[in-house]
Amino acid sequence: MSTAWHDFRPQRQLLNSNFDGYRLSLDPLAQYHLKFDDFLQVQKDYELEQDNYTFNSIKGFKSLNQLVKNPWSNDEHLYFIDQNHAIQQIDVSSNQSLSHLQQPIAVYQLAKPTLYGSMMFINEKHVCVCDGRSTITILNTETTKWKVVFEQDFDEYVHSPIRLLHAIEFEGAIHIVLGCIQTDCQLTWLTLSSNELKLIRRRTLIGKKWPDFVCLESNGQGIYIVAEGVYKFTFDSVSEVKQPEELPKKSVLEKIPSSLQYIWSQTHCTIDLEIDTPSSNDQQEFSVQIDSDRVRCSLGSEVLIDAQVLHSIDAKESSYSIVKDKTSQLSISLQKTKPGLFWNEVFESGRSIDGQVKLVDFTETDEDIKQPYNNQQLEECDEYANENETFLTRFHCDTHQITHQGIIPNQILFTTLNPPSLCIRHDVDGLIWHLHTISSDNEQTPWIHEATLNAFGYVQASKQNRKFLSIPSDYSYALISDLQTHLYLYKQSTPTVDSSLRNRKSGQIVSNIAKQHMISLENHQDILGLITTHERIYILLSNQLSTIVI
Repeated sequence: MSTAWHDFRPQRQLLNSNFDGYRLSLDPLAQYHLKFDDFLQVQKDYELEQDNYTFNSIKGFKSLNQLVKNPWSNDEHLYFIDQNHAIQQIDVSSNQSLSHLQQPIAVYQLAKPTLYGSMMFINEKHVCVCDGRSTITILNTETTKWKVVFEQDFDEYVHSPIRLLHAIEFEGAIHIVLGCIQTDCQLTWLTLSSNELKLIRRRTLIGKKWPDFVCLESNGQGIYIVAEGVYKFTFDSVSEVKQPEELPKKSVLEKIPSSLQYIWSQTHCTIDLEIDTPSSNDQQEFSVQIDSDRVRCSLGSEVLIDAQVLHSIDAKESSYSIVKDKTSQLSISLQKTKPGLFWNEVFESGRSIDGQVKLVDFTETDEDIKQPYNNQQLEECDEYANENETFLTRFHCDTHQITHQGIIPNQILFTTLNPPSLCIRHDVDGLIWHLHTISSDNEQTPWIHEATLNAFGYVQASKQNRKFLSIPSDYSYALISDLQTHLYLYKQSTPTVDSSLRNRKSGQIVSNIAKQHMISLENHQDILGLITTHERIYILLSNQLSTIVI
């Protein structure tokens, strides 16, 4: 099974080039606060030990959203884990007055050795709970006091602390993904029989960097991983993981002595080379041959290039041209077979004249997606090879092979699991990309541009103390929370009521307007959790729940 490369090509109709910014609104938004009883506190952020205070550990275990809602149920309940490791439930249904909400009630008591609990609902009546050490518990939520239906310690497979990354149920099987850090970053994929509730399969994936995002397909047939570098399967209790054959030793690129040299640059889709000769000479003509893995070029009888390219190219779509004036210039354009894969060099073996990188700015068009940096400006000491790019990779559950892959073209602003989505910066905007479930008879694009948050990439960049970024399911607004006290709400463009509103510069009638609100909380505590819905924002502090009505 070969890997299908896909790029992140925005839907033009979802981009608004005429967006002229957000208008600050001074209209007050109603706030309601439920202060918990004195004995009740939300569990604190996980405290890293000194020997675990690494980039991977901070990324994986700090600043997690502790406020949880069941996406499968119509019940309007919120959940969190308190300092005594009990799961607390808050009723925020419409028949409850926001100014007089009932105190949270404990629905289940976790074991006291819990390190840092996390939970995730897998269907309407079952929730998966992780104690942060090595134990996974599945609870039935149909009764007032939740009941244990499955509990198992996986200490022989994982290393404390662990994090629950995703959990789903599909056709008699429950799939759970755990993350932990050993020598490398490890993902443990557990499969349970939902009928007998016993472990039937265990898979392990290894990577160098903690993933930015992990999600299982809704049918359990694949797993998406977003990470710097590429993960790989190392173990499967049901099917042997076949390791790829060791690559032969890389051939050496031999230098051809010549007064000439090539200058190269690259875009999202092409590698471009230029060769200049000092003077035009009709007796000397360029000869070029382009194959899928090799380029041959000569000037008269002098061989300039006879070398294998670093990555495969599309020979049919590649081309060359010769321009003669006071000098003769040969221009070669090599079409990449994997758009978005940026090259550190052009040739890897064979014979070639010297080459230099042409420092250019990548301009963003409909055909080219802008990179967050210019590879050509990296120095040798940076060693930023392709394997250190941020990849979005889909693995097949049985073959262990990469079926779909792409390079994240810019900064990831935030991610969501319901539905599985990435918000990636595109110029000044934030683009929402949905990840789809792939089946054998469905060759659809694995991810698609679903919505655009206008100028959100720009506005979030100025929020140096940001902690959570979130949106409701209808994308009507985007929210940024600071570490404490402040939240910033950006409502997307809506039709104006006042038909006489005009742009002061152009004089044109403004038919749509986007508003921003700055929200200040009365309690200056750390924000520990955040949930956004169509009409409300829920903010979890250490000893209270705050509700903002949109």
